[in-house]
Amino acid sequence: MLDPQRSHESSKPTGSEIELARARVHQLFFAALEAVEPERAVRNWLDWQDGCLAVGDRTLPAPKGVHVVAVGKAAVAMTKGALAVLNGHVVSGDVITKEDHVTVLLPSPLRVYEAGHPIPDERGVNATNQALSALSQLGEDVVVLALISGGGSALLESPRPGVTLSDLAETTALLLRAGAPIEALNAVRAPLSRVKAGGLRAAAPRSVWATVILSDVLGNDPRVIASGPSVLGGIDTRSATEFIERFGVAEKIPESVRTALRARSGDPEPVRTQEDVLLIIGDNATAVQAAANKATELGLECRIVWNATQGEAAEMGRAFVSLVAELPESVDVVLGGGEATVTVNGDGRGGRNTEFSLAAALELEQRGLFDWVIASLGTDGQDAMTGLAGATADAETAQRARDRGVDPTRALARNDSLSVFEASGGAVETGPTGTNVNDVYIAVRASNRLGDASGRGS
Repeated sequence: MLDPQRSHESSKPTGSEIELARARVHQLFFAALEAVEPERAVRNWLDWQDGCLAVGDRTLPAPKGVHVVAVGKAAVAMTKGALAVLNGHVVSGDVITKEDHVTVLLPSPLRVYEAGHPIPDERGVNATNQALSALSQLGEDVVVLALISGGGSALLESPRPGVTLSDLAETTALLLRAGAPIEALNAVRAPLSRVKAGGLRAAAPRSVWATVILSDVLGNDPRVIASGPSVLGGIDTRSATEFIERFGVAEKIPESVRTALRARSGDPEPVRTQEDVLLIIGDNATAVQAAANKATELGLECRIVWNATQGEAAEMGRAFVSLVAELPESVDVVLGGGEATVTVNGDGRGGRNTEFSLAAALELEQRGLFDWVIASLGTDGQDAMTGLAGATADAETAQRARDRGVDPTRALARNDSLSVFEASGGAVETGPTGTNVNDVYIAVRASNRLGDASGRGS
């Protein structure tokens, strides 16, 4: 219901204006995705010059070629970009990606694996062990090109002795259900693994490494992205223990995990390799700025109000609406970037993006803000287990759901946001996008300033 204390309500736009606002949301989102398309991003930063791998402004002699190890949701696309640039100088490698993310065939020098995400599985462990074996046989005349993207921490896994895969899976699931962000997950998983926090790098100590990263971590800390498999010095057992306690799972995690954390607390800091190269080629800020550039191209006034924002999805949805409500009427588009978490209290179906959008829908209704369409969208196209990228919402989303027998307030309390968008419309389904740089938040004001499909702003 509308807030009786509200002194005025936004005028209701026409149905066609709402639909055009939704279309503009999609346009801006796909502009964001295009800017962080992995294959193009890799091609922009790599080159082959006179027997050397060029990475940004560095060149690394590679007399016997390049060995690729690619991990993450964007692993296949990033590898395609590298193959296009290196012109036959990729001599071997392993590519480990999420199930159903192998969209093209890669040439025979490369071995390609699919594995489980976000919970690690045996396929990932087997693929990781194959990759470790291959790396251990390399000499100093081969450069290792590590292509790292979001999802790599679950996909690339080889448990330390004494810790089983089921122990890791149980710990990961407990932290996810408790609403732990990626930084907490990776801090806990790193000490339990043979490959995280530089463990993969240690498998080929004689080779120089170039690590190219498409970041899914706000702040772009390379020790956190995919748990830093090629970045030494990322193990912090004190932080891992603090996260376990903060999210209330200390008494639930397996005893083997607690034992492993205690055992690694005195590990010496590894020696860093100065010759290695590390380069971040795309991140959340890149995607948000690309959406802003597209809005400007369409002749729309745009504001970016959030950068690298984190928090509970429902709280963030309400806060985003509050920011939108305070802006002058001249603003057509509001953008933000970040990643929410969901503390699961119910048994419903949903993800962080649909929960954000549902909370935003209820807040829009409460405030009578009929002239805005708001969306929370995951750049990987996969909002938890929903099969969606996220959802768009407006001030009438909640009532449309009620008209179809779904109580949106109760659904939010049960973490059942998907049922609302199934009933009311607004679900955004892209399928796996091949990239992964957190989430984009978009608000578009429904008005005649948006243009039309055949005129200005199309």
